[in-house]
Amino acid sequence: MKILITLLLALPHLAGATALNSVDYTTLNGTSVSFNELGADGLLDGLLSSGGMQFGERFAGQELSVTKAPRPGEIAQDWFDDLSFGLPSPGLLLQAGASGANLGVYDYGDARAQALAGIGPQNTDGSDAFGLGAISARFSSGQQAIGFQLRDANGGSALLSLYRADGSLIQSLHLGPVADQSYAFARSGGEADIAGFSLTNVDSYYGVAIDNLVYGSVSAVPEPRSAWTLLIGLLSLGLGAATQRRFPSFSTARQA
Repeated sequence: MKILITLLLALPHLAGATALNSVDYTTLNGTSVSFNELGADGLLDGLLSSGGMQFGERFAGQELSVTKAPRPGEIAQDWFDDLSFGLPSPGLLLQAGASGANLGVYDYGDARAQALAGIGPQNTDGSDAFGLGAISARFSSGQQAIGFQLRDANGGSALLSLYRADGSLIQSLHLGPVADQSYAFARSGGEADIAGFSLTNVDSYYGVAIDNLVYGSVSAVPEPRSAWTLLIGLLSLGLGAATQRRFPSFSTARQA
């Protein structure tokens, strides 16, 4: 009985363990943000409004710090923005980075054209900090799903954190090794409470940019199967243990 009570008390935590599910980028329905209206390459100071969204470096309440990672096969290291300390304040008030260390746009000269990047801290060797900075964004209302394409990803890692409007964390996702591909996530229970996100990366040597961001809903709401499957398995173990203590002869017969 104690086992069953413990499992029932753990149910809310198990259900919340799969707050977000990875989904197919092509199943997203909603608004697409291509950043193509931003024009030629350049740095962007202040907050950016695009596609019904607002972009900046971080949210009020987040502490901006730096982290570093070595370049592959080199002694030099790159420095990256780090937002792992502090949660956003209620309301998700966006803040811009310092002038020249906020956001930037880059035109790749292909069919997808412009992409948005964060401008990181200046590297000690004076090299380009384009794509090494944080990107934070908020939606005008809660969303069920979000997806984007990464550009210039070179096998490092990234951290995507999604927040509710009150600043509480829905889930943080470690992406890696990152590649030039699409990433998409949806709320496992179908809730439309994704109010904003922060993306930081440690993609040594190149950094990353985001393109073709899509937000809205997903054609098929993913079920939190992993949590429920785990719960069912634990309940089965609990019932099995209880049955074994109460009826040892039946347990032995089943094993035979």
